[in-house]
Order: sequence, then C-alpha cells, then structure tokens
Amino acid sequence: MNEIELIDQSELPAQGEDYYYHPLWTTCILLYRGSIQVNSNGTPTDLQAGNILFIGYNKYYSFTTISTDAIFKILHYDRNFSNRIRLSISRYDAYRLINANRSTPFTPAPNDFEAIWTLLCTLHSNRKKPIDPKKDFLQKANINIFMAIIYLLADVIYTAGESSGKTHNKRKEEITVHFLQLIADHYKEQRDLAFYADRLNISIKYLSISVKEITKESPSEIISNWLVTEARAQLTISTKTINQISQEFNFSDQYAFSKFFKKNVGITPKLFREQQANLVTN
Repeated sequence: MNEIELIDQSELPAQGEDYYYHPLWTTCILLYRGSIQVNSNGTPTDLQAGNILFIGYNKYYSFTTISTDAIFKILHYDRNFSNRIRLSISRYDAYRLINANRSTPFTPAPNDFEAIWTLLCTLHSNRKKPIDPKKDFLQKANINIFMAIIYLLADVIYTAGESSGKTHNKRKEEITVHFLQLIADHYKEQRDLAFYADRLNISIKYLSISVKEITKESPSEIISNWLVTEARAQLTISTKTINQISQEFNFSDQYAFSKFFKKNVGITPKLFREQQANLVTN
C-alpha cells in the first residue's frame, strides 16, 4: 500500500528548526499528547492534545515548536487514492475528505479521537511487519483499516460542518472531481480552460457551470488558487530565481508571472520572498 506513509515524532528527520516539508501528498497530523506549532504557508497553527490538522499536498509546512512530551502521528496519503478505494459517500465529499485542507485544526470528541488514534497505531504497527507476497491478508487488512480511518475522519469533518451538505447532480459532481484531479496534475503548465474541457469531452461553458455549482468557485479561480499556493511555497522554501519559477509555471516571462502574483497576493514575488526571509531570520 504505497499510497500511504505513516510516521510518528520519533521518525522525523533531524533537519533543524528551519526545515520545511513540501509533501507531494496530503498530510494529516494527529496530536495525542503535548503541544506543537505548525507553520503552513506562513500561517502558524497551535495544536493541543486531541487536535487533528489537515494540510493540502501543495502547501509547505514546518514544526515551529514541539513540546518535550509531544506524541503525534503524521499521515501522508496519495491525493488520488480515493479513486482506488470504495467509499460510501458522494464522490465530491470523498474528494474533499481525501484532499482535506484548512488552516484550523479539528477537535473531535475524545472518544472519536481515541478511536482514530487506536486505528492509526494498529496501521503503523502493521506497516512495519514484513509482507509475504504469497499472502495478501495483511495488505487487505491495512487497506480496510485505512478506510475505517477515513470514515471516522469524515465523521469528524461532517460534525464540524465541513460537509458539502447537499445532494449534488451526479454528472456535475463527477465532472468537478475529474477537473480537480486534472488540475492537480497539470496546473503548472495548463491554465487554459479549453484544455480541461477537451480532456473531459465537454464545453467550457458546461465545465464552468458544473464546477461553480459544486464548489462555489469558478474553474479559473481554482486554477489561480493552486498556482498562487505553489508559488508562495516555491518563493519561501526554494532557491529558484523568480524567472525560473515563472518558467516552471509556464508564464511567458517573469513580468507576466509577477503581474499574476501581485494581482492575487497584493505584492510582488520579490517583496514576498524578502518578507518571508525576514520572518525566518527574525
């Protein structure tokens, strides 16, 4: 089950206080004891025992502080894993859960947190056991444990009011989920809605209507949000020049990228990078 990674505080790489994680997968942090502060895309978030925090895969994060008694687990999972397991919830809600992302932690009821934590500990222990290629019992058990964790996390999110809360048109829901998955793979090089509409075999107008109805955002807004999020991460944690980043994001030149970034963030990429550097050094 390579779509999942699970570690605890003892397995964190010793990279120092300024080390940033920029995972390719969605991150879920569960704090069992103590306290930690997580900096995600420049926003500090304090976690106390019993908190659960989701971080989108295209965001960077670091641990600003970790108390000496802290016990926590970090679950990374493939953003497309929802395509390969069967969840008895709507396609869009399943996608939102697998790709859960918000800046404030969830605080489930103690019994609910304990149930999730127990399953995580079991999954963590099982993944350290050798797998016999001739027998797939342990592999199947791990998949079912992960599905149970996802269902319990879904209950936490729904209880907190994060469910979409309504029954959507199934066709538009499918289009939206596929569109979001396409963006995850192509947002750096493709900003033209025609590309996505062609891949989905629909018109640009129907793509816009479907995505807007399901997400309350236009397709162009969603693409821009992905670009801005990744641009902020690159400007903060990488040593790439602004010109290199603009080329990676398929802008015609550095000026076009800077204009796009300032429109969405309010300041130029150069000034943003300088401000982030000052935050780290001060």
